[in-house]
Parts: sequence; C-alpha cells; structure tokens
Amino acid sequence: MQNRYLEYFNDSPTLFIKFKGNSSKVEYITNNVTTLLGYTLEEVLDSNFSFENIIHKGDYKLIKDEIKELEFSNEIELSPYRVLTKNSNYIWIKEIRKKFYDNKINENHICSYISNITKEVNLKKNLFYTNKIIKTVYDNSVHLIALLKPNGTLIKANKTALEFINKDEKEIINKKFWDTNWWDESQKQIIKKDLKKASKGFLVHSEKKVLDEYYIELTIKPVYDENRVIYLVCEGKDITQAKKKEKKINHYNEIINKQLISITNKEGIIKECSDAFCELTGYDKNELVGKKHNILKHPNNNNNNNNDDKYKDLWETITLNRTWKGKLKNKTKDGRSFWVENTITPNCDENGNIESYTAIYNNITTNKKIKEKLITDELTGIYNRRYFNKIFKKYYKKFQKYNEKFVLMIVDIDYFKQYNDNYGHSKGDEVLKDVAQTLKLNLRKCDYVFRIGGEEFAILVAINRHNVSKIIANKLKEAIYNLNIIHEFSFYRRLTISVGIKQINEKLLLKNKIEIFNEADKALYKAKQNGRNRVFTFFDT
Repeated sequence: MQNRYLEYFNDSPTLFIKFKGNSSKVEYITNNVTTLLGYTLEEVLDSNFSFENIIHKGDYKLIKDEIKELEFSNEIELSPYRVLTKNSNYIWIKEIRKKFYDNKINENHICSYISNITKEVNLKKNLFYTNKIIKTVYDNSVHLIALLKPNGTLIKANKTALEFINKDEKEIINKKFWDTNWWDESQKQIIKKDLKKASKGFLVHSEKKVLDEYYIELTIKPVYDENRVIYLVCEGKDITQAKKKEKKINHYNEIINKQLISITNKEGIIKECSDAFCELTGYDKNELVGKKHNILKHPNNNNNNNNDDKYKDLWETITLNRTWKGKLKNKTKDGRSFWVENTITPNCDENGNIESYTAIYNNITTNKKIKEKLITDELTGIYNRRYFNKIFKKYYKKFQKYNEKFVLMIVDIDYFKQYNDNYGHSKGDEVLKDVAQTLKLNLRKCDYVFRIGGEEFAILVAINRHNVSKIIANKLKEAIYNLNIIHEFSFYRRLTISVGIKQINEKLLLKNKIEIFNEADKALYKAKQNGRNRVFTFFDT
C-alpha cells in the first residue's frame, strides 16, 4: 500500500517533501522534483542542498515569518512565492506545510506539498494589467462610455461621460438610460427602441442631440456571455463641432448654390457647378459635369471675329495664372440667349501649379437686352441710328489715332415710296426686314450695318486693301437684286438698291464726321441720279 502511495506522489504534479526536523534540509522528496525544479534526487538529498537557498530573496522574509506560525499550528498554507529552478528560472509555487508527530507529545518531522502555479500567477497578473489598461482607456477615453444592463439600467459611466453631462456617477446609477434629463422628450422613446434592439444582439448606430445643444454619434453594442447578451455598451462620440462645421458648410454651399459658379479642370471640362448656374442654363448638373463650356456657346459667337479674339485672350490669360474678366453671350438648353459678365480665376496647388479654374458669373441679360433694345432697330432687328453714331465716332477716332482706314456706305431702297403706296405699308415693312437681313448676311464678320432712316441704311466697313469697298457694295447690290422681290413700279421691275461710298484713307483729306456722312450721301445721290441700282464712290477733288 505504501509503495502505491509513493507511486502516486511521484507521478503527481504536486511535489512532496519531508524535511529533517525543523530544518530546510530535505530528508525525502518525490521523483517529480526533476519535472518541477530541474534537480535530480541526488542533488536535493545532498547534505549541502538547502530549500531555503532557492527561495527568491524578495519573498524569503515573508515565507520565513509564515513558517514560524507552525509553532502554533499543525498546518499552514504559505503565500505564493518564487523559487529558483536548476536552469536559473523562477517559478511561482503554492505550498502547504504540516507537522507530524510520532506520539502526542514530541514533534517528529515537517512535510510540504508544493504545486507550480506560475501559469495561474501570470494569467492573474496579465488579467490585472489588462483590466488596468481597460480601466485607463475607459476612464480617459475621449468618447462617452456607459455600461448598461440589457434592460437599459445604467451600471457605470466613464469620467468623460460624467463630465459631459455634469453629473456624479451616483446620480445616474440604476436609472434607465432613456429616462435621464439629457435627452429631450422626442428622443426618449427612440432611445428605448434602440436599446431593445441592441439587447436582441443588434449593433445600433445613430446620431443624437444631447442637452439641447450638443450632438453625439451613439453606438450601442451588445456584450455576450456565450450566446446570451449580458451587457450593453453605449459609446458616444462628441460630434458637436463637426455638426457646426457641417451646418456652416451647408450654409456656405447654400449661399454658393445661389450664385452663378462653375469649376472646370485644366482642360476646361466642368467638374462642379452651382444650382443657380444649372437653373440659368436650363441644364441638370449631370448634363453639364463632364462637358466643356462650349455646350453653352451661342451660335453668333462662331461668326464674330471679336468673340474669337475674346476666347483666345481668355485662355491666354488664365493659363498664365491670371484672372480673366469679360462679357460672353451664351445659350440655354432650349436655345434662349443670355449674357454673363464672367470672372475666371485659376486654382493652384501648394506648388503653384494650376489645378482647376473657378468661373463666377453675373447675369447681365436684362441689362444687355435693354442696351440691345436701345441700339437695335425695332422693325428690322439690325442696329439703329443711335448705335451708328457711336460706332461711326469710334471708327473716326481709330483712323485719327492709328490710321485704320474705313469706308462709309449709305444704302437706299430704290422707288420705295412707290412700293409702299402701291403694295401697302405692311408689305413695305416686310421688304425693309428682307433688305436689312440680306445686307447683314452678305457683310463680313467685322462690318456693321444700320438702319438710319425710313428706307435708308448705313454700312461701316474696315478696309485693308484698295477697292475692296466697291467689291462689297456691288455684292450687296446684287444680293438685293437676286431676292427677286417684284416691284412693278420700278424701272427694273424688281426691288433694287443704290449705294453711295465714301472711303476714308488719307489723313491729309480727313474731314469732320458730318462732312464725311454728307459726302457718302452725295455719292448715293449720284448713284440714284445715274439710273439707280448703282454703286457710286465719292472722290475728293
């Protein structure tokens, strides 16, 4: 039987030691000493080996004091302590010491039962530090954290949360999370539903208003014990500043969207545009983004050298990282024309390289329409006498300053009184429109045509070579003739015009504007005098 007990001790993870009297000399030890401490039986049973020598110095005094208690007790459990193994590692052990007597009076020997508890101690230590770390994170987190029971009862709140709501923990513990004064009445029932959902195992995420002035991003997470929800963790992120910034940005966007703005990349492709710009153009944003601004270009711009120069100047300016300002005529999606005063500014990266362009528009369509109305002949749609006086003055000054030659032509419809008297004023008005538009279509882009009187028109032509004015005048005369408008009361049996020309090409012969006009008028008179359907040039003598 004794051998069976010894066999059990030798195979047990518990080390059994029998000490000599009250000393630390080992009289007997089980074979598992090698497994536990790394020593052989011979080494431990050697007279030079003392168990006290392998106790960690930091633990020695405590253990020594506790062993003394055996004087008053037959059995003691020592505090966990460290012992040095043969391979110089310390392990934690738990020891129970007992006194044994041969008889009721005399103490005979002391026995010890030792277990290796290193793993348990390390686990406990790790758990301690883990809990400490969690507590540190919990207490010092910038987020608001509260621990609840599944039924919504508050168990704990971290320091950040308590400071945020300005409460002591004892004031809120054991209250229902929704039944607290930091929620307004409209939110309490929503919170209650969110907690009920979370208690069923769902992660609930939402934004909430707190204390009537703050905003938090609230996440409610279920905590499980196996398959059962045992806690709810509420984590709130203070997003008040972000909300204020968002409101401010939305406010700015609202303001921006009321302005006429578009943003393009370096190639002029629209990346973004405001709601007001979409409303003005008649296009949806998705119809404009990805397109170039020429989607808005008015067809008249394609037949005007001035506009070609304007677009050229625009790109030359902005690609040099300068702001361009100018007026452009555009068309809406349904073909209506509108005018904008445009300011285009380059947008650069931190290295000064152009990334995009921002265009800000001022809708000047109404002003332009008023201006156009003031300079447009109501019947024919071409420029009127008022605008003729302005442009004539401009041509005259350019010749004075830069010697830029020009020609003034006065055009008159032949036998127009007879046409009006016999065909009626309504037909006469139609003829005036046809003549005006034909003259306009047969002139160059850079030339001007005006209605300056009943059936009288003026034309200003910039010339750069000799006799070009006569070629243009004859072209106009033929174009009217080829309209083949029946006029039985004309010598030619169809509608014709006469043209008087005055060339301004020599500074020495420059006269004032009235004299120039009169000389063009005299040339017209000569053309009529010579049989009408004629072109006549006034020559200075």
